[in-house]
Amino acid sequence: MQDVVFYVLNSSDFSARERFLAKLLAKTQQQQRRVDVRFAQLQDAQRFDQTLWSLPAQGYMPHAIAHELDAPIQLFAQTIKSPCDDVLINLHPDFYAPFTRYQRTIELLDQSVELIEKGRQRWREYKQAGFEPIVHKI
Repeated sequence: MQDVVFYVLNSSDFSARERFLAKLLAKTQQQQRRVDVRFAQLQDAQRFDQTLWSLPAQGYMPHAIAHELDAPIQLFAQTIKSPCDDVLINLHPDFYAPFTRYQRTIELLDQSVELIEKGRQRWREYKQAGFEPIVHKI
């Protein structure tokens, strides 16, 4: 069954959002899931790529930017080529219409005004598509 989950952080700190993303990805790796992470810009994906490389060796998570390598975690900018069809984590402020390809869609928000407003808009779009998103306030 397909589900949509919103995680709303109690902070507007971008680095807190990235730390939480790393925790989510670690959990998906424990569950042996494949994940596409959609960022607002390629530079965001590249910065997070560097963050993942800086993790301790025991915390390493196999990943790549836009299928440069075959890895269970793929980092993308706006366009996702060859979706994994398992988990989508959307950090892009806009709704991703092909989300129905995925078994699970995760929206990760913080308390910044733009993200909250865009998140509310995406919530409405999921509801219009017939989904009942689950919200976790962190």
